[in-house]
Amino acid sequence: MFQYGREVQNPETARSLEFLLASYHEYVSSTPGGNTRKYHGLFVREGRLLLAGLDERVNGIQLSTQQYRGTANDGGLRYLKAFSAYPPSWVYWIDDIIVKKTITFDGSLSVTYDITGDADLWVRPLITDRPVHEVMRDPAPGCTHEPGGFRWGELFFHGDLPCEASPVTYRNLWYQREYERGYEPVEDLYSPGVFQGQVRNAAILFRCTGEARDPPGPTRARPPRTIPGWLDRAADAFCQGDEIFAGYHWFCESWGRDSAISVAGLLIERGMRDEARAVLMRLSTLIRDGVIPNRFPDNYHTSDASLWFIQALVRYRRRWGDDPFLEKMKPVMENILAAYPSSPVATLDHDLIVVVPGSTWMDTAFTPRAGKPVEVNALWVHALAEAEAMGIPVPVSSESARREFGRFWNKEQECLYDVIDPVDPSVRPNQVIPLALGLVSPEQTATALGTISRALLTPYGLRTLSPSDPNYRGQYTGDSSYHNGCVWPWLTGYYAEALLRNGVPRERAAHVLVPILSHGREAGIGFISEIFDGDPPFHPNGCIAQAWSVAEIARAYRMLSE
Repeated sequence: MFQYGREVQNPETARSLEFLLASYHEYVSSTPGGNTRKYHGLFVREGRLLLAGLDERVNGIQLSTQQYRGTANDGGLRYLKAFSAYPPSWVYWIDDIIVKKTITFDGSLSVTYDITGDADLWVRPLITDRPVHEVMRDPAPGCTHEPGGFRWGELFFHGDLPCEASPVTYRNLWYQREYERGYEPVEDLYSPGVFQGQVRNAAILFRCTGEARDPPGPTRARPPRTIPGWLDRAADAFCQGDEIFAGYHWFCESWGRDSAISVAGLLIERGMRDEARAVLMRLSTLIRDGVIPNRFPDNYHTSDASLWFIQALVRYRRRWGDDPFLEKMKPVMENILAAYPSSPVATLDHDLIVVVPGSTWMDTAFTPRAGKPVEVNALWVHALAEAEAMGIPVPVSSESARREFGRFWNKEQECLYDVIDPVDPSVRPNQVIPLALGLVSPEQTATALGTISRALLTPYGLRTLSPSDPNYRGQYTGDSSYHNGCVWPWLTGYYAEALLRNGVPRERAAHVLVPILSHGREAGIGFISEIFDGDPPFHPNGCIAQAWSVAEIARAYRMLSE
């Protein structure tokens, strides 16, 4: 699906392309040029790195290109003629020998070397046992040599070639991306032995298998593809049973807000009703004081997750109507609307919602947004209207709340305030949500979209703050820039919806998706990054694969192409 040629012989290019194969609570991830993060590995299970990589040689020539501190190791790239994903495949030419290496993963790892010619193949597994957020020096995993391979813990690495126990420690492996991020970039890995043998015009298989995990449920029937196939595949990577993982590599867990936002694009819009029900049911069982947790199991500091959950139920209803599941969810909605406005994170003030600092999706100390945020209150008004339509009791009428919502109009900036009570006139993208939901007059919507397009629109989505603001940060430098200039692609879905509501033709609105869809060939191959720099050339940053980025770009694609 994604093919690369001679450009991967360039070390910088090869190490900037990251692939990811996910299966339930396990994943495989690296680059064509070796591991550049402590999160990379050929077998990662439930947040622990177990098999980091392989040291490979053909006729004594090293193919693996893992970097070491103070030493360049690019030699194997000179023989690399092509790389493709998915499945990840390398094609090497060494004199008159062609080696095609292919990785597949379904909870068990398979690595195949398909060799044309005569070759002496030599492969060493490099192992450890540590949390993915750490590095380790002098690892000593309990490893035993068994017939056909090596076992450590629950994993068994075995292959078609004879193996010999010859333990050695590989020292000072270097992870460039960790160095760039300000984290410890050096660690050691352990190799229990080597597989070696002569191969002539044959395919040699190695496997890393472990004790089976309970599957997340029956195999899903793949829905008809109405979006690019790679977005379909990307969506599957986040959907793990009744959970939606927030992002790879460092958010490999389910978050309440992220799940509620993502379920529409990842499951509902794909017609995957049973899977969507499972996710929504799980979220409904975790509600406390009308609030869905942000981070499981007990972080309830989120003033918007419950409203995003109702928005997901609304999209479910529009897709499938009032089926029996939705009848079960009506009491849940009633509970949220009754308890949420007097919860620890949100209070009803007249007809609108006041939130505590740091409880919206812009959740750093640099964007506290205390008061009445525009998107929270848009979701509140919309939830009231939908509840009324479903016969669910509401604490205030949607009509009165919508009238009060009119206070968000900022005449001076010709758009919506980001927060009122107190007023924050910062030009931010949160206002696209009420525009998409139809809570603003057509005249004001057209005016606001003009302001948004001039101040916030980039090829990869909307900036989180206008460059004319003194707090704007055009490059990602941590929390201070996270929501003060960085581009978040997930907002594109609501921007596209607002364009359509404003009468922009689908084929013209679809132009905004061209660059972000092309982004699938860079960074996390076949995924969409969490954020981009706000200034050109808009470098991708954050997670290489973010659930709500994929979900909302996929939803936007459907809106603009179907």
